[in-house]
Amino acid sequence: MFVGNSHETFHSANIKKIRKSLSSIFILCLFHFYVILSVSILVSMNKDFTWFKILKKGVLFIAPLYLLWVLYIESMPLYYNRPTNTRWYFIKESLKGTYPLPDANKIFLGESRVNAGIDFTKIPGAYSFASGGATPIEMFYILKKYLKNNKSPDTVFVSFSPRFLSETFAFWHFAVRNNLFDFSEMNEILKEKQAEDTVLACLPFCNFILYKADYLSYYQSDVLYSNVFGNLSKNKAMIDSMLKMRGGRYHRGLKDSCSDLNHETKYARFTPSPLLDAYFNKILALCAKNNCKTIFFSMPVNQSSYKNLKAEFIAGYATYMRQKQKQFPNCIISDSLYSYPDKFFGDESHLNSKGKEIFTARFLRKYKKSE
Repeated sequence: MFVGNSHETFHSANIKKIRKSLSSIFILCLFHFYVILSVSILVSMNKDFTWFKILKKGVLFIAPLYLLWVLYIESMPLYYNRPTNTRWYFIKESLKGTYPLPDANKIFLGESRVNAGIDFTKIPGAYSFASGGATPIEMFYILKKYLKNNKSPDTVFVSFSPRFLSETFAFWHFAVRNNLFDFSEMNEILKEKQAEDTVLACLPFCNFILYKADYLSYYQSDVLYSNVFGNLSKNKAMIDSMLKMRGGRYHRGLKDSCSDLNHETKYARFTPSPLLDAYFNKILALCAKNNCKTIFFSMPVNQSSYKNLKAEFIAGYATYMRQKQKQFPNCIISDSLYSYPDKFFGDESHLNSKGKEIFTARFLRKYKKSE
């Protein structure tokens, strides 16, 4: 009997999920159908049509529905955002004052490896802006916006994996999508970019305009994921959690141990992007301008990955960081990559809860020595 009831409950839950998913797909498909139907009706009604007339009337048909889409995307992000997008939304809104920023004398900049590996509640005066897939570009503008409206911290801790000094991940579908940059900042980024640097892919300004116009394809995945209006309570709970964790974020789905190889094992050599390098310099210079002590540190990699890193890659990374130390002699810049045993990793890149506890304790001891 127990097994039967469990099966019925499981079956019922699946039916509900399928119904919600189908309703979401229907709503999104409705837009595409509306566009096609509008054009078809206009063509059938106008035997002596010209394409100009069709276009003109088509705009009148489509504009109201598209306006509703834009209003929905702009005004209701917590209803549809996935967790990672909620993280970037939370940072942007915190910098605007929507969510409170606590007094902090230690600011952390970086990517998800930082958030997964450090318990910021155990570091007095700490606050983290580190976010999944972040590069120096996103972190520079976050720090700049923070310093504009808040007291300069005593120390800024910076950590980027070699991957995110070489390529982007979060720039378009997290940072740009959640309106972290305005038009002037995007122009500044493009002016800094060298012509041969492909780190932002092709036609970056066109991509930026499409995101700003709430182009359907850039948002529909999250809308489907949330069943249109289904994520509000989850996202509110996530924001409450990040506030309690002093900007930290719980990293879901981590295992008790992981021997998988991380992204850096694919590199033959360390080749930083000129644009990302320029923004790394901007971060260090901005910290110096605001009299912030700056410490660059690296997060550990799992032992299996470390054994598979190319010797030329490790040497190239160390050389790059030593040059950075010479360029910014008042900063403290670590030039080494190192490993923790696989049992302290929850996936190929992120420390699990055991690793987080150990790293935080070691970080605290090391920080006290450098104070």
